[in-house]
Amino acid sequence: MVDGSIEGFARRHLPGEDIEVDALVGGSGRPLLLLHGWPQTRMCWSAVAPGLAEMFTVVMPDLRGYGRSGKPEGGDQHAAYSKRAMAQDQILAMKALGFDRFAVGAHDRGARVAYRLALDYPEVVTRLASLDVVPTADVWNSMGAKQAVATWHWPFLAQPDGLPEKLIGADPEWFVRYILEHQSAPGFEFPEQNVADYVACAQQSGTVRGWCEDYRAGWGIDRELDEADRGRKLAMPLLVLWGEQGSLKGKDGVALWRPWASQVEGEVLPCGHFIPEEQPHAVAAHFLRFFGEAA
Repeated sequence: MVDGSIEGFARRHLPGEDIEVDALVGGSGRPLLLLHGWPQTRMCWSAVAPGLAEMFTVVMPDLRGYGRSGKPEGGDQHAAYSKRAMAQDQILAMKALGFDRFAVGAHDRGARVAYRLALDYPEVVTRLASLDVVPTADVWNSMGAKQAVATWHWPFLAQPDGLPEKLIGADPEWFVRYILEHQSAPGFEFPEQNVADYVACAQQSGTVRGWCEDYRAGWGIDRELDEADRGRKLAMPLLVLWGEQGSLKGKDGVALWRPWASQVEGEVLPCGHFIPEEQPHAVAAHFLRFFGEAA
């Protein structure tokens, strides 16, 4: 049965901003929120979370538009899928669990939610780990010929009027498996229970539309919010991890984040884009050290 479960973690239905957030919660200690990316679910943390739960209370939601969480209409400017709205979901969900301050570790689209959360609520986020991304505005601004081919799915998913939904909807399973294969290191095999969850959720009504609304918001309102905040720096310590064959291939992730963070450290890992699954032991070790330090 594909239900997005991880042994030792309880499923919780939590309040978001006009939606329900479906999450797994487990462990004990200081709160640590883990956010997944596209086209995935919270299952991307399946090999990382159990070890973290020995030190932290680990919370793993499905983002809005993904997995089992609510999938609202995008609305004007696709604002319902802005990273600001998605960050607000996390604030409300964590408050429902009794947490007013917490650390955040996040990958891909979840990392975009995470840094927006940290910029909007610096008093809430104690520490932040960002995996294989740079700020959204910087991605769009660097979209030259080589970058456009490497990041083709950004403009594709942002197309209007249902175009990507129609094309992906013809065979969501093929599309998910294609993305996983082509954005991971050659020869890497994902845990099949994770892939089964990603495929099952992709086939649910509203999921592909949620993905596209996420990327449409990225082209519009998220990019605008980033540009408005350019020059501001994250107030909390930032850990940056990136794959040597991932989204930042050939680049220095720490240097790319220095304009956005006062305290930043990081490391490149021998993998592709899907770091939590390709390098779970390294991610867990980094998180235990980084998030284990005093807030």
